Amino acid sequence: MKAPGWALTGVTAGSEATAPGSIHIAEVTAAYGGPAVFKRLDLDVDPGQFVYVVGPSGSGKSTLLKLMHGTLKPQSGSVFVDGIAVNSLRGGQLLKLRRQVGHVFQTYELMPYLSTLENVLLPLQLGHPQLRDADAYAVDALELVGLGDKLKQRPGTLSMGEQQRVAVARAIAAQPRVLLADEPTGNLDSGNSAEIVELFRQLNGMGSTVVMATHDEVMLSRYPARAVRLRPRARRPR
Repeated sequence: MKAPGWALTGVTAGSEATAPGSIHIAEVTAAYGGPAVFKRLDLDVDPGQFVYVVGPSGSGKSTLLKLMHGTLKPQSGSVFVDGIAVNSLRGGQLLKLRRQVGHVFQTYELMPYLSTLENVLLPLQLGHPQLRDADAYAVDALELVGLGDKLKQRPGTLSMGEQQRVAVARAIAAQPRVLLADEPTGNLDSGNSAEIVELFRQLNGMGSTVVMATHDEVMLSRYPARAVRLRPRARRPR
């Protein structure tokens, strides 16, 4: 793995661009029906790298992660994640990718009527029906995030930081090679934010590629890693 460093988009694709655990975006133009958010965007992330996607609101951080996760199709160009051509997937193939790539949302999206363990276990069982002893995977993930003693509690009884850690456990329970996190600390105080980033760094140390969107410059200075900086697109004068 290469040493962390500052980088911008526009890097030429390397020979391992479509290797497992890598991310390769080439000549991508993407929009939501209006002006393009990205035009001819290029980006490469090596397997096992930790990368921040940095920029103010409106710069396209969430859009970039949606392209990687397959929830947004590019108008043109190619997107490879974990060696898979995301932009060419359809139907069940796309659902399989979303189960294969871990995704942590800013809004935790936990089911309030399920226990902590059930919130991690149910998606794991649905996404990986052939997995043996899914309960053990779910428990291991919750223990890794420090919630092994709260398996039976429901989200409403947990703090915001604990709820986010449940969301992290849900994303990592299947041990994905790629983990995407969209502003996962946006609703947390500095202490809880630090705990979440420490978890991501720990997962990265275990071999997972981590891409985390953030606007928190303090976080970058405290936990330095490669950063891809996005800028808001210029508005046309009226």
